[in-house]
Amino acid sequence: MSREILLPGKNLSRWKKSNKNDTLFIMLQDRRDSVDFNYTDHESGVAVMSVLSSAHVFPKHSHETYYILGLIENGATYCYGPEREDSLAAPGSFFVINPGQVHSGVPAAGSRVSYRMLSINAERFSALAEEIEEGSPSPPEFPLTFAASPREQAQLTRTYSGIVTGINPLGRDELLYELTALLLPRAERKHPLQLPPYVRHPGLQRGAEILRGDLEEKLSLAQIAAEAGMSPYHFIRSFKRAYGLSPHVYRTQQRIGIAKKLLRSGNSLADTALALGFYDQSHFSNTFRAYTGLSPSAYRKGTGS
Repeated sequence: MSREILLPGKNLSRWKKSNKNDTLFIMLQDRRDSVDFNYTDHESGVAVMSVLSSAHVFPKHSHETYYILGLIENGATYCYGPEREDSLAAPGSFFVINPGQVHSGVPAAGSRVSYRMLSINAERFSALAEEIEEGSPSPPEFPLTFAASPREQAQLTRTYSGIVTGINPLGRDELLYELTALLLPRAERKHPLQLPPYVRHPGLQRGAEILRGDLEEKLSLAQIAAEAGMSPYHFIRSFKRAYGLSPHVYRTQQRIGIAKKLLRSGNSLADTALALGFYDQSHFSNTFRAYTGLSPSAYRKGTGS
């Protein structure tokens, strides 16, 4: 049995957990930005989100372990920013973020964007592709944006709706197979896509390992660069060239990823901020909102904690 719950604004405090036989689908309204988010996460390698009328500007970031499949329904957004006109996704377009692909989200001038989106674990999606293609040589790599056919739009919408309404695992897997098979002809096979971590330079690997490490610790650039065997300037340039993000942004992204897990586990905002080395709860909330479009409290309540 599934149910839909509308939780506008401060009514979020009334929300209660569904039992294990229910799938919870929540509309979260963020009044400060006038953005409505529908979000559900089955912790099964697949999550869905819909964004309604958003003007939020996302900073450059990446998703190391997920493919992101999205359908623009209204408005238009630049997936790389206005400096890349070819990254504009308009209504009826798909945007596909490959694992590790650095991107942003900048609505076109005067535009408020609505889209629905699936996040699929990269290893799971690659396994689906390999089975469908009977031995694909590498994980599929997709173009950033493309005009979706009516059939592709309908299949993503059907898959999204099935997950939201709590379809059983058999039905969910069927929908994922159908969607993957439909999209695979769009994949580019010019060169093998490597799933993160894919940087081979030992010094940069060591630097990334430190940046992913104890996220409460205050690190200095000189300390990390010394561990990587480089000068600070050379480390910054080399790291950004390899990972597409500066060391600081890379570490911030790691913090936000762990913050999501802690919040889903029921941790308080204050404890989460402290555990991840933010200056204070306000600094944590502002950073979390920048990278996710949601306040930590709205995210926490919307994902079942």
